[in-house]
Amino acid sequence: MARPARTTTEQVRGKMRAVALLSELARRVGAENPHQFAKWFDEQSGMNTQMSGKWRLNFSGKQPLSPQQLQLLSRRDGDVARLHKNGPAELWRALWGAVCELWPLCRSRFTNDGPMLNDHIWSAVEGEFVNEKPFGSALREFEGELLLADAYREPLTLRHLTEAIAFYRLHQHINSLAPSEVDGVGLYRCVRMCLDDIGVFYKLTLLGIYDDVASELEDMEFWRLRRDKSRRMIIAADDLADYVGNPRAFVTDDSRWESLNFDWAS
Repeated sequence: MARPARTTTEQVRGKMRAVALLSELARRVGAENPHQFAKWFDEQSGMNTQMSGKWRLNFSGKQPLSPQQLQLLSRRDGDVARLHKNGPAELWRALWGAVCELWPLCRSRFTNDGPMLNDHIWSAVEGEFVNEKPFGSALREFEGELLLADAYREPLTLRHLTEAIAFYRLHQHINSLAPSEVDGVGLYRCVRMCLDDIGVFYKLTLLGIYDDVASELEDMEFWRLRRDKSRRMIIAADDLADYVGNPRAFVTDDSRWESLNFDWAS
């Protein structure tokens, strides 16, 4: 049976997956362009992909990786399937995964240090946590940590972005089922703070996906505001595009500190 044709959404996501994966693999093997990567691959596999330009369209984001290409790459690096499916710091899971996958991505449900820990350390300590915070408390503390990091010019990680997106989508899902008292005004603002962080920007740019990720998140918020009149009234933005591009111009740090109402911040 022939494989069903990909939808436009699958095509776009497949291209983003390809660019991020190949950029990461190229970094690992010291290749600075598709030509050098193909040379390395040919030396490892005995194939001749350099002459055919086999990887060029994938590197440029014009074509998703085929199952055959993924199989070939997996023979060279055991991380390929996981990285292609989950993305860097599980970013694809946060953006496109099922709702049931989102809460486990929120490491702050256990500790505020969660997004700062590398995956190896996290996998070793995750099972030791027993006191899981409720969704609203975890979100509140996560936003507070981002505000503190910004105030003290402390760097964020790609994990912070993953978590911000997971919180954002979870809150959106909860409110689609029934009205929630959880304050979500700062959620997109958290996403944007992560995107605008120099370290996160640099990492996503190295992977060749910053513009695509930012565009997807901006579209997500734009259409949420188009559907949600009460949310539009809260942010009081005449031009939604202006807000989506720079939410901090409409919702200030001071207003968020006041809303979060931490005893230690008063």
